[in-house]
Amino acid sequence: QLIKNNCEKKKSLYLCQNFFQKMNEKKFLLILSIFGILMSCSSSPQKIVVNRKITTTDGETMLIGRVTRNALVEPEFTDWYQKEYESYTAETHVIKALKNKGFLYNIEIFFGTWCDDSQEQLPRFLKILDEIKFSKNKITLYAVNRKKESFYGEQAQKNIQFVPTFIVYKSGLEVGRIIETPTQSLELDLYKIMKGKNFSEEKKK
Repeated sequence: QLIKNNCEKKKSLYLCQNFFQKMNEKKFLLILSIFGILMSCSSSPQKIVVNRKITTTDGETMLIGRVTRNALVEPEFTDWYQKEYESYTAETHVIKALKNKGFLYNIEIFFGTWCDDSQEQLPRFLKILDEIKFSKNKITLYAVNRKKESFYGEQAQKNIQFVPTFIVYKSGLEVGRIIETPTQSLELDLYKIMKGKNFSEEKKK
């Protein structure tokens, strides 16, 4: 009888140990699963918000960060954008020389909706790009505040001191930029950047 009781006690002890061991395994797996979910959430890429608007303490509405051209025709900005876009006339012979020549290039534009030069030059520059059939997918627009800062810091390491700044890249490398206002005209300055020479030199050939 004593041996039987001891056996039963050992069996009960074994069952208890086995039960708690399985419980610990389940808890461990649960904790591991939760940890994995948290890690996947924290490592997932941050969603970039585009066409963000902010209102300053003075009641001024401005764009900040990555924007699309759709934002430029919002009620707060469309007056100056449409006016300059529609009224600007680029030199036809320069446009013809640049047409369909931009496939090797990408362009970044930093501007401020609060800035007079941006309000004037940005619509004109975009019209030129449209006329030379420059791919819209190769144009990136960043709106900055009065400190020349974008929302996610895209201006960092770009030396953006004045706006607008139009930066032209070829095969990932910067080949030139137009800062604030053009030296000659936007189309002539763009021609010089892309071709590496003045348009007048081309005409002499």
